[in-house]
Amino acid sequence: MKIKTTILIILLLNFSVNLAESSHFPDIKPTNSWIQLAGKLTINKHDPVNGADEIAVFVDDGNGGELMVGKTIVGNTVNNYYVINIFQDEQQTQEKDGAIIGDLLIIKVWSSQYNIEQTISNNQLTVEAGTGLIQPDFPPVYQTSMLQYGYLNIAFSNLSGKFVKRSIPTNTKFGVLCFMTFLIFLTIITMRKSDSC
Repeated sequence: MKIKTTILIILLLNFSVNLAESSHFPDIKPTNSWIQLAGKLTINKHDPVNGADEIAVFVDDGNGGELMVGKTIVGNTVNNYYVINIFQDEQQTQEKDGAIIGDLLIIKVWSSQYNIEQTISNNQLTVEAGTGLIQPDFPPVYQTSMLQYGYLNIAFSNLSGKFVKRSIPTNTKFGVLCFMTFLIFLTIITMRKSDSC
């Protein structure tokens, strides 16, 4: 409860544009209006790498692609939590440069540990009520600017990057060399075991 109170206080005091330096997601041009979204991130049921894992929010750009409208680094405010500014479209510009009220928010997470970016599906999101904060819609959509929403918790899972099974084809010179080295190593171990008996 103490962590949630801390996040609430930070959100209430922080109307500044917080653009955390990230290494994975590209730079973003802020606009004059935004909403803030906060929540907890877990990766494969474990805590994220604070100060390294990143979250970005995208919307449909109107041309069949996606437009990044917010990004942050997890743990910059409170460990395992994110606070992200999601920028609204500037109506005086012709190009879409931010979210429009009603835009579906597409959330992407980059795990520094697994070196994987994944688009978050609705079954990886949970909405949690927070005192003093507006509960976000589900699925999340962009609403009126200058409001603070929380908590939209993200459970980033089904990662395949860390423990990927790799096979070496034995029909190549490198594959034959690896296979022969393995057989020699296995033979040496077997001979040592039989000598010690």
